[in-house]
Amino acid sequence: MKRFVAFLLVAAGMLLSRAASAQQVSSDTPPAKPAIQYVEGRGMVFRSPDNLFEASLGFNLQVRFSDFDFDQTGTTPDAAEFRVRRFKLFLSGFALDPRLTWRFQAAFESTAANRYLDDAWLNWKFSDAISVQGGQYKTPFSRDELYNDGVIQFPERALATDSFKPSRDIGVMLAGNFLKNQFAYQAGVFGGEGQNTVRPSEHVMPMLRLVWNPIGEMGQGEPDVQNHKDPALSFGAAGFHNTLKKTSDTDFDALPLNYAGSAGWLGRGAKLFTMGEEISIQSGGLEGQFKWRGLSVQGEYYVGQALGKDSRVELFSYGFYGQAGYFVLPCKLDVATRYSFVDYNRNTTSDSVSIVSAVTNYYFRRHSLKLTFDYSRTHRQRGIVGPANDQSFIIQAQLFP
Repeated sequence: MKRFVAFLLVAAGMLLSRAASAQQVSSDTPPAKPAIQYVEGRGMVFRSPDNLFEASLGFNLQVRFSDFDFDQTGTTPDAAEFRVRRFKLFLSGFALDPRLTWRFQAAFESTAANRYLDDAWLNWKFSDAISVQGGQYKTPFSRDELYNDGVIQFPERALATDSFKPSRDIGVMLAGNFLKNQFAYQAGVFGGEGQNTVRPSEHVMPMLRLVWNPIGEMGQGEPDVQNHKDPALSFGAAGFHNTLKKTSDTDFDALPLNYAGSAGWLGRGAKLFTMGEEISIQSGGLEGQFKWRGLSVQGEYYVGQALGKDSRVELFSYGFYGQAGYFVLPCKLDVATRYSFVDYNRNTTSDSVSIVSAVTNYYFRRHSLKLTFDYSRTHRQRGIVGPANDQSFIIQAQLFP
């Protein structure tokens, strides 16, 4: 009997010891990430059990009401409209290796048949100093343009940005940063034709962007939603070269490029060049941004120069914007103002446009859910007809989970 009791005591001790060891191992091992979880800014994140594949599914939906009051000297009637300004569905993640990332984004608000696909790219990260990205995505030009639609401060980007940016194109790019992100670079070669377009041409569009972050981490977006306790400051410069051909009285062979479209600095000057000739284009920009304790300041300066290879006609354009905002209620309610100006042709005195805007945003849950009120006044020079002054008021709701 005594031997049996002793055996039971030894067995119980061994079981308790094993249980304690198992508990210790369990406490030392980090808990596994759930297979499905919500991550703000990315949406729903799905992971395979072997951690070889990850995909996040998210979207950005912006609905708005706009009221337009056009100058009486103009020909466009006043109007009011309800509109789905943006509805973008995106997927992103990694495959086989966390260093191999990918992204797909489609835009459903556009009525153009060839504009549904926004992004489709692969990226391999060798180290912080170098990664290689190929596919279709935003070209590295303009800080205002490179920020996601969901994290900009105004309902629309600045007039100068829209007039000079190439926006999306197909190509390959090297990117990286040094000294804990104090210096960063993006260097790429693109087709030069624009979004969802491939042209059989001997020309390509090389582009380079350099960024210096002397103090602080800028964080995501234009307003200081993070309420930086320490100041953050960033400067940058970018430039590119491209060659386009004039294909009609008003068009080039790269309509998807913003600066070559009807509202771009080059597109507005298309009539200056000879039909069928090639146009050599150089464009550059300087940028800066500052954030601290709810205050945000940002600005950019752009230049563009085009030269007709046959006509030798030269077009020079420049533009800029500056904006400043402040959180009246930290992380909840901000107010901001912006001035943007574009001189589409420096050799004339009657084609410049400027816009003054004022905006207030209420952030229910940061950028994931916010309400925007925007007022803008546009001043357009029109030669002997006289200037026109247009006004607009926008109310916009955004869901960007």
